[in-house]
Amino acid sequence: MDGIGLGRHADSLYTDWPDLTPFRDAGGKILHYHGESDYSIPTASSVRYWEAVRSTMYGNMTTAAATTAFKKWYQLYLVPGAGHCGPSSTQPNGPWPQTNLGVMIDWVEKGVQPTTLNATHLAGGNIGANAQICGWPLRPLWSNNGTSMKYVHDAASIKTFEYDLDTFNMVVY
Repeated sequence: MDGIGLGRHADSLYTDWPDLTPFRDAGGKILHYHGESDYSIPTASSVRYWEAVRSTMYGNMTTAAATTAFKKWYQLYLVPGAGHCGPSSTQPNGPWPQTNLGVMIDWVEKGVQPTTLNATHLAGGNIGANAQICGWPLRPLWSNNGTSMKYVHDAASIKTFEYDLDTFNMVVY
């Protein structure tokens, strides 16, 4: 985006404020999900923002303690195969979470903190099948020749979302 475009649209296309303390202190909750095959906004931008908020607000804690504290009010889910704001036409077998409003209501009104998002396969060979989307920084790991999945902390997978944009003189999420 050129300088004119960034200046004109930065307020709606870009965030550079990782200190959400007033929002958290007011009891705010964030249920943030991003398709891993988003053709419009890189998935890593959501990961980078989540990590920036976590490290800004909980930088005095260990990573594990900070993540635990942070996830009490801000949850990030990366949806495998999903595109921008919905299922991807190029990966139609992927699941899509459809009960997010109910999850948010239960979290805010009943104190039920989510650990996964319930998703449904809307097309392909698994149509109608249920899937659970794990919260970041956990990653799905298929085992037993692809017959079962567990959620793991996979440092190599997490590292793929790190990048350096030294071309820009500002933080880019």
